[in-house]
Amino acid sequence: MGYAEFNTKDKTRFRKWLKSHLVYGEVYVSFTKKDGTLREMRCTLNEEIVPKYEKTTETERKKNDEVMAVFDLDKSEWRSFRLDSVKEVRFDLAEIEQARFNLES
Repeated sequence: MGYAEFNTKDKTRFRKWLKSHLVYGEVYVSFTKKDGTLREMRCTLNEEIVPKYEKTTETERKKNDEVMAVFDLDKSEWRSFRLDSVKEVRFDLAEIEQARFNLES
């Protein structure tokens, strides 16, 4: 079962789960891009790693709970992906225990 088949409660739970790991540290996210290609991104929301954001315009973006904005550690730029396109999430805990959340299993 994938994100698209989740009910509202499970979608909220998955978003919170993913964000909690992104805030903690480095996460590998595999997802399908709009053009249909598969992309694996090493990303984070950890404030110790992400450069301080400075707002340059007064424009407010509409919040979209179906999209996750993250900092791409390889490109050193902000990127986003649709949660319904996520195929796999991987992360390391204390370099000893590896956890894996695979939406296709």
